[in-house]
Amino acid sequence: MNRRLLFLGASFLATATIQAQATHELTNVGLTFSPALITMNAGDSIHLVLSNPHTCTEVDQATWDANGNAPNGGFNYSAGEHTFALDIPGTYYYVCAVHAGMGMKGKIIVENGSGIQAATDLGSIKLYPNPARNEVRIGGFEPGQSVQVMDAALKLVLEAKPKADGWLDISPLPAGNYNVSVRDAKGQWTVSLPLVVVH
Repeated sequence: MNRRLLFLGASFLATATIQAQATHELTNVGLTFSPALITMNAGDSIHLVLSNPHTCTEVDQATWDANGNAPNGGFNYSAGEHTFALDIPGTYYYVCAVHAGMGMKGKIIVENGSGIQAATDLGSIKLYPNPARNEVRIGGFEPGQSVQVMDAALKLVLEAKPKADGWLDISPLPAGNYNVSVRDAKGQWTVSLPLVVVH
C-alpha cells in the first residue's frame, strides 16, 4: 500500500479515536479513589460510584495540596452513583470531604481532545532550548498565560507565569522528562509540549 495513503489512514483513525467520547469509571476502594488520576478528553464522562459516607468534592489546588475539604463551587457528589461530563480543559482537583484530612483525594486532567487544534497550536508556541538546564524559553505565548509542568507520572511539579520575555526558571526540577502545558488566565488548555531537563 502507498505509504502516503497508509499515513493518511492512520492519521484519520487517530483523529477519530481522539475525538470519540468515552466514559471513565471512578469509584473508591476503602479510603482511596480508584483510579486516583484520570486523563480524559473534553466532553468525556465520569461514571462515579461511591460507598457511604464518601463524597467527590471539587476543590482548588491549594486546598487539595493541604488535604483540606473546602469546596470551590465545582462538582460535589455524595455517596451513590452519578454520571457527569467535563467539557472545559484543565486540571480538576477533588477530595472526599469526610476523609480529605486522611489524604483521600484524586485528580482529573481534561485535555483538549482535538488533534487538529493541537497541531495548529504547536506551530505557534515554541519551547527552547530542549533539552534545557536551568531555564526554558516559551515563545509565542501571550502575557498572562500560566504554565504547568507535569512529570512522567502526570504529577504537577511546577506552575508559574513566565517572565515578560518568555523565560521560565526550571532549575528546581530534577533531570527527567516532563510535559509543559500552557493555559490562559481562564484555565483553558492552549498547548502541551514535551520537555527534557538535564543538569
